[in-house]
Amino acid sequence: MWGFFIFVILYIQKNFIIFIFMKPFEKYLTHSSHLRDLLDIYLRLRQHLQEMGFSESELDNPPTYTFKMMSLQEKFNNEFNDVVRFLQNYGFEVTKDEVSDFIMPQLLKINELIPLRDGDTEGRDSGDEDY
Repeated sequence: MWGFFIFVILYIQKNFIIFIFMKPFEKYLTHSSHLRDLLDIYLRLRQHLQEMGFSESELDNPPTYTFKMMSLQEKFNNEFNDVVRFLQNYGFEVTKDEVSDFIMPQLLKINELIPLRDGDTEGRDSGDEDY
């Protein structure tokens, strides 16, 4: 019996297996435009920081603040709060921390794809690994 079970899992896509173990709000958010909007804002913010030449260490206390940087940060915070409120209004019992924990790996992946100036690339994807 276990041999058949293992055989079946080998043919199921990896994403589907992960999808089974997701919390209900995570399943919903994965297919929601709200998550895409939030990640898009973060991506634009990260690109702007890269264009401005910021380093990872300067993010705690940036030497300069641009209008675009502040605008994108405000949009990100507002969109994050909207996502949490939307999930709660939709009936999911979820906290900001739970939503943040779900979104954080995706934000870290964006950080890997758009590195900042100081070359803080330890643990980042160099692109030559087999997946």
